[in-house]
Amino acid sequence: MTKDQVKQAFQRGLGRGILAVQENPERYRELVLWACGRNLSFDTQCEGTRAWYDYQLISCFPDNKEFLELIEQKFLGKKPDSSWDYLHFSELLMYFAMDGNDTAEAALWDRYEDLLFRLMSFQRASRTKRQTVECFETLSVALSWEKDNYFRIAEDIGGLFLKSKQYDAWDFAWLCESRPREFNSELRRKSKSSRELSAFFAAFDDRKKEMKNWSANQTKRQIPEGGRALSVYLKRKAPELATSYAEVYLSQKNPEERAKALEAFFVCPYPLDPTPIMKDAESDCHLLRSAAIEALGEIRNQKVREYALGHINDDIDGMLPIVIKNYMPEDEAFLRKYISELQVDYSCKTGWHGIHFEILDLFDADAGITKPPKSLLPILYESTLCSFCRGTVVRLMNKYRMISDSMWKELLFDSNDDIRALADSHFRRSISAAEKQKPSQS
Repeated sequence: MTKDQVKQAFQRGLGRGILAVQENPERYRELVLWACGRNLSFDTQCEGTRAWYDYQLISCFPDNKEFLELIEQKFLGKKPDSSWDYLHFSELLMYFAMDGNDTAEAALWDRYEDLLFRLMSFQRASRTKRQTVECFETLSVALSWEKDNYFRIAEDIGGLFLKSKQYDAWDFAWLCESRPREFNSELRRKSKSSRELSAFFAAFDDRKKEMKNWSANQTKRQIPEGGRALSVYLKRKAPELATSYAEVYLSQKNPEERAKALEAFFVCPYPLDPTPIMKDAESDCHLLRSAAIEALGEIRNQKVREYALGHINDDIDGMLPIVIKNYMPEDEAFLRKYISELQVDYSCKTGWHGIHFEILDLFDADAGITKPPKSLLPILYESTLCSFCRGTVVRLMNKYRMISDSMWKELLFDSNDDIRALADSHFRRSISAAEKQKPSQS
C-alpha cells in the first residue's frame, strides 16, 4: 500500500492499515506518529476513539518509547476542554499502563490529582468548571480498568460530594455505569465502613430516584407542541393523528406559519397528497421552501420521485435525499457514480454522512424496497469516516454474503469493536466447522 492509502486507512479505522504496518513498520513510522497525535474518529460519541487501533499500530514496533513520549507530551499539554482529544490520549495511555508501563500510569495519575484539586477549588459554576468535570470523568473512566483504581476514584468523588454541593451523581454517571456490575456490588459493600463511599452511593441512589420519577412523568407527558419532537411522537406513538396535523398545515396561509406546521412531517411521513408540499418547495419564502424540501425527504411517493428527478440538476443537495428515499432499481447506477465521486471529509461539507444514512435506510425492513442497492455497500465501506456507519455496512455485507476471506482478516483489526467481534465470531465458527469435518480417529 502507498503511504497515502495507509493514511486514508488510518483516518477510516480500516484494519488494512494495521496489516500494512505489521508487514513493514519502519516504512510507516511517521504516519503512525501522526495518527497517535490526534483523535481521528469522526463521531467519537457514537464510535469511540481510535485509541485501541492506534495502540495496535504502536505495538508493531519493538520500541514504543518515541510514541509514548509523543502521547504523554500531548496529554500533559492538553488543557481541559469539551473536545474528545482528552479521552483519546487518556485511553492510549491506559493501554500502555495496562501492559505494565509505569511511566504511562504515572502520567495519568498526576493529571488525575491535578484535576481533582481543581474541582475541589471551584466556588461557582462556569464553563471552565464544566469542562474540568468532563475531563476528570473521562480520565477516571480510563484509569478505572482495574478494580482498586475504581475504588480509589469512587472514594475521591464521594469526598468531593461531601465537600461541595456543586457536584452530584449526574456529573459522574458515565463512570459508574461503565464499570462492571461486580465492581459496584463490592464497592457498595465497602461503603458501609467508609463515609466517602457512602456519600458516593447516596448520590447515585438519589439519581436513580430522579430518573424513575422522570420516566413516570414521561408516560404522562402531553403531546409535544410542535417541531421535530412532535414529528417523532406522531411517527412512533400516534400515527393516527398525522392526518389532522396535515390538515392544520393545509389551513395555514401565512408562509412562516405554514413552514412551522410542516415541521410535524420532518420525521413522520406526510399522509395526504404531497402536491401542496411540492408547490411550497418552490416558494419565494426560504423558510417555507426549506421546510417543504425536508418534509418531501420523508415521503415515498411516485409524484415526489418524479418531482425530485425533474429538479435534481438545479438542486442536487436538496433533491438527492428525496430521490434516495424514493429509490427504484434503475437509480442504482446513478447513485453508484454519485457516491463514488462524493467528497468525504471531517467537516462533512458535502453532507456525505447524511447521504450515507439515507442509503443505509433503504435496507430497513419498513423502507418498502424489495431489492436495495447492494452494490453501494462496498463503496460506503471504503469511503465512510464513521466506523459506526461502517458497522451497519459490514452487517449488511455479511447478510448478503459479500465479504471475502481477505476482507474478514481485515475486519479483525477494524477500529470498531462490534466489527472486530463479528469477524472474531466468523473465524471461530469457521474453525469449529473445520474441526467437525475432520475424520474421526479410530
